[in-house]
Amino acid sequence: MNVVLQEGLQPSTQHGSEASWWKQLTTLTKRSFVNMCRDVGYYWLRIIIYIIVSICVGTVYFDIGYSYTSILARGACGAFISGFMTFMSIGGFPSFIEEMKVKFDLGNETSV
Repeated sequence: MNVVLQEGLQPSTQHGSEASWWKQLTTLTKRSFVNMCRDVGYYWLRIIIYIIVSICVGTVYFDIGYSYTSILARGACGAFISGFMTFMSIGGFPSFIEEMKVKFDLGNETSV
Protein backbone atom coordinates (compact mmCIF):
# COMPACT_ATOMS: atom_id res chain seq x y z
CA MET A 1 0.00 0.00 0.00
CA ASN A 2 2.96 2.33 0.59
CA VAL A 3 3.99 1.97 -3.06
CA VAL A 4 0.53 3.05 -4.19
CA LEU A 5 0.58 6.11 -1.93
CA GLN A 6 4.09 7.12 -3.01
CA GLU A 7 3.10 7.10 -6.69
CA GLY A 8 0.18 9.39 -5.96
CA LEU A 9 -2.55 6.88 -6.76
CA GLN A 10 -5.59 6.58 -4.56
CA PRO A 11 -5.88 3.24 -2.79
CA SER A 12 -9.07 1.39 -3.61
CA THR A 13 -11.11 0.52 -0.59
CA GLN A 14 -12.88 -2.82 -0.54
CA HIS A 15 -16.57 -2.49 0.12
CA GLY A 16 -19.15 -5.18 0.55
CA SER A 17 -21.38 -6.32 -2.24
CA GLU A 18 -23.19 -3.70 -4.27
CA ALA A 19 -26.30 -5.88 -4.39
CA SER A 20 -28.96 -5.58 -1.73
CA TRP A 21 -29.46 -8.41 0.72
CA TRP A 22 -32.73 -9.32 -1.00
CA LYS A 23 -30.97 -9.69 -4.38
CA GLN A 24 -28.27 -11.81 -2.77
CA LEU A 25 -30.89 -13.99 -1.09
CA THR A 26 -32.88 -14.57 -4.28
CA THR A 27 -29.76 -15.26 -6.36
CA LEU A 28 -28.36 -17.76 -3.88
CA THR A 29 -31.75 -19.43 -3.51
CA LYS A 30 -32.05 -19.83 -7.28
CA ARG A 31 -28.53 -21.25 -7.51
CA SER A 32 -29.21 -23.68 -4.69
CA PHE A 33 -32.48 -24.79 -6.30
CA VAL A 34 -30.76 -25.41 -9.65
CA ASN A 35 -28.03 -27.36 -7.86
CA MET A 36 -30.67 -29.43 -6.03
CA CYS A 37 -32.47 -30.26 -9.26
CA ARG A 38 -29.26 -31.37 -10.96
CA ASP A 39 -27.80 -33.46 -8.15
CA VAL A 40 -29.97 -36.60 -8.26
CA GLY A 41 -27.79 -38.64 -5.90
CA TYR A 42 -27.76 -36.09 -3.13
CA TYR A 43 -31.16 -34.45 -3.06
CA TRP A 44 -33.73 -36.58 -4.86
CA LEU A 45 -32.46 -39.94 -3.65
CA ARG A 46 -32.33 -38.56 -0.12
CA ILE A 47 -35.94 -37.35 -0.31
CA ILE A 48 -37.06 -40.79 -1.52
CA ILE A 49 -35.17 -42.48 1.33
CA TYR A 50 -36.77 -40.11 3.87
CA ILE A 51 -40.24 -40.89 2.53
CA ILE A 52 -39.65 -44.66 2.58
CA VAL A 53 -38.26 -44.60 6.13
CA SER A 54 -41.16 -42.41 7.28
CA ILE A 55 -43.69 -44.85 5.87
CA CYS A 56 -41.89 -47.84 7.40
CA VAL A 57 -41.54 -46.29 10.85
CA GLY A 58 -45.11 -44.97 10.69
CA THR A 59 -46.52 -48.42 9.97
CA VAL A 60 -44.45 -50.04 12.72
CA TYR A 61 -45.52 -47.53 15.36
CA PHE A 62 -49.11 -47.02 14.15
CA ASP A 63 -51.71 -47.51 16.92
CA ILE A 64 -49.10 -48.57 19.46
CA GLY A 65 -51.22 -47.88 22.52
CA TYR A 66 -50.75 -46.01 25.79
CA SER A 67 -49.12 -48.56 28.12
CA TYR A 68 -45.72 -48.20 29.75
CA THR A 69 -44.04 -50.34 27.09
CA SER A 70 -45.58 -48.29 24.31
CA ILE A 71 -44.15 -45.14 25.87
CA LEU A 72 -40.72 -46.80 25.84
CA ALA A 73 -41.31 -47.81 22.22
CA ARG A 74 -42.05 -44.20 21.31
CA GLY A 75 -38.78 -43.18 22.95
CA ALA A 76 -36.92 -45.82 20.97
CA CYS A 77 -38.59 -44.56 17.80
CA GLY A 78 -37.51 -41.01 18.56
CA ALA A 79 -33.94 -42.15 19.18
CA PHE A 80 -33.92 -44.08 15.90
CA ILE A 81 -35.21 -41.09 13.95
CA SER A 82 -32.63 -38.79 15.57
CA GLY A 83 -29.81 -41.19 14.77
CA PHE A 84 -31.01 -41.70 11.22
CA MET A 85 -31.28 -37.99 10.54
CA THR A 86 -27.79 -37.43 11.95
CA PHE A 87 -26.42 -40.22 9.76
CA MET A 88 -28.09 -38.81 6.65
CA SER A 89 -26.88 -35.27 7.33
CA ILE A 90 -23.28 -36.44 7.72
CA GLY A 91 -23.61 -38.21 4.37
CA GLY A 92 -24.44 -34.90 2.70
CA PHE A 93 -21.31 -33.14 3.93
CA PRO A 94 -19.19 -33.81 0.79
CA SER A 95 -21.80 -32.15 -1.41
CA PHE A 96 -21.82 -29.12 0.92
CA ILE A 97 -18.01 -28.90 0.66
CA GLU A 98 -18.23 -29.04 -3.13
CA GLU A 99 -20.71 -26.17 -3.12
CA MET A 100 -18.45 -24.14 -0.84
CA LYS A 101 -15.50 -24.73 -3.21
CA VAL A 102 -17.56 -23.32 -6.07
CA LYS A 103 -18.50 -20.31 -3.95
CA PHE A 104 -14.90 -19.53 -3.07
CA ASP A 105 -13.72 -20.07 -6.65
CA LEU A 106 -16.36 -17.62 -7.90
CA GLY A 107 -15.40 -15.19 -5.15
CA ASN A 108 -11.75 -15.24 -6.25
CA GLU A 109 -12.72 -14.71 -9.87
CA THR A 110 -14.80 -11.64 -9.22
CA SER A 111 -12.17 -9.95 -7.05
CA VAL A 112 -9.53 -10.03 -9.81
